Amino acid sequence: MSIKPKCDRCKKELKEFGGILFSPPDKKNMVMKLHLCKKCYTAIYQSLSNKI
Repeated sequence: MSIKPKCDRCKKELKEFGGILFSPPDKKNMVMKLHLCKKCYTAIYQSLSNKI
């Protein structure tokens, strides 16, 4: 069975590579890794760039 990753934001299956978002490490040096589709990656990137 092949792996079918889903976007952690919109929950749709990834048809092509998008992006990965890592959280800052917590007190135990653990990070959260989120898979994003291209549409969600673009939306998050644009919202972050507007704040800089």
